[in-house]
Amino acid sequence: MVNINTTMLWQLFNFFVLLFLLRKFLYSPVKEILDKRAAQINGDLDDAEARRKEAEEIKAEYEQKLKNAHTEAQEIVDKAETRANKKAKNIINEAEEKAENLKAKKLEEIEQAKKEAAAELRDSIANYTVLAANKLIREQLDENKHQQMIMDFIDDLDKEELGELR
Repeated sequence: MVNINTTMLWQLFNFFVLLFLLRKFLYSPVKEILDKRAAQINGDLDDAEARRKEAEEIKAEYEQKLKNAHTEAQEIVDKAETRANKKAKNIINEAEEKAENLKAKKLEEIEQAKKEAAAELRDSIANYTVLAANKLIREQLDENKHQQMIMDFIDDLDKEELGELR
């Protein structure tokens, strides 16, 4: 059987005292230090998680601002393009209008020149006719009748439309 002697009791007593002392002065402070360290690490992890979330929010905000900036830039480009097209159309319309006005003015000048040429031709024909008729019937008609006959003759020619002079 087991022989229990006093040395063994003292060793057992010393063992339990040692366990008590180790627990009191070693295990508890080490556990406390480890708990504090674990709490600090957990705090640091929570802080890191909070900063990560904050960074993600800032990143999302930045991406939204960047997207808005791209949209705004596209709108500015579209507006500028629209204004440029509108201005180009206005310039083209003004040029076409000026060309039409110039064309109308030149046509009026041509028409006026035709009328002047026809009037000059009429006057020249009248003068030549008067001279020719004067030679033929110098003594038979007076000047007023003679002028009236020439004008009637010219009016008849106008009615028949003399070529492109009309």
